[in-house]
Amino acid sequence: MKLEFHGADQNVTGSCHLFEAAGKKILIDCGLYQGGREIDEENAEPLGFDPASIDYLLLTHAHLDHCGRIPLLVKEGFTGEIITTAASCELARVVLLDSAHVQEDEARYKAKKASRHGQKDPIKPLYNVVDALNCFGFSAGLQNTISHNYHCGIQATFIDAGHILGSASIVLDVENKGQQHRILFSGDLGYNGRAIIRDPATPPHADIVVMETTYGDRLHKTLEPTLEEFYTTINKTLARGGNIIIPSFALERAQELLYYLREGIENGRLPSYLPVFLDSPMRFLRPRFSAPSRVL
Repeated sequence: MKLEFHGADQNVTGSCHLFEAAGKKILIDCGLYQGGREIDEENAEPLGFDPASIDYLLLTHAHLDHCGRIPLLVKEGFTGEIITTAASCELARVVLLDSAHVQEDEARYKAKKASRHGQKDPIKPLYNVVDALNCFGFSAGLQNTISHNYHCGIQATFIDAGHILGSASIVLDVENKGQQHRILFSGDLGYNGRAIIRDPATPPHADIVVMETTYGDRLHKTLEPTLEEFYTTINKTLARGGNIIIPSFALERAQELLYYLREGIENGRLPSYLPVFLDSPMRFLRPRFSAPSRVL
């Protein structure tokens, strides 16, 4: 067995882990690096492996830092299967098409800016909408907590991670050289008691755990004090005639905010006259993507 890290090993974005066993190469996530301008150059660098050699891509969830380089992976030769949950399959389409539009817009902006300085070399996006559309033909939707047997001594089980809709931790049961091994990839983990997401499932015992630790050194406040602070801030702002603008960049964060705003109004913790407007730049394109009907 062999495990390589090609992202999120020395930073918190660009998750991409390559696992080799039983003659198969399995990629766990293929995310986009996110951050400053130098990150754009990092995204454009070689992936660190031959995409055509990958047999399967297992996607934990549809946040851009976990799925954002899938169009690039396909563009550079990957023709294997992309396995994820049904909800992640749906969300990844929205996220990747929006990302492709952003890549194209940024390339046009940079080209226009470069032309003002006499530079005429073409500036291409990391990938475009066509590249994003091409990767969906490889996707297959699973329900959470379903196993997929690769008939090569490897079985993958997706269990609820409680992070966003469709998010999963992935358990790999591997038979290698007559020995059984269990490797757990946590993906991004949520917490219990979320309003619109199921609690994360308790994973089985594993021999090796590859775990996200972005917030591993801090304790989060419980929900109720956080909500109290949220409602208090809104009420104080309204009392002095102000407006509240909430930047909500993370996928699904806006839905949680809308839920708690409604709860606050219905429970009398916020005034009933509170007008709420949602403005999203994401392009929800149609037709709606459906996962293939075949069960894996």
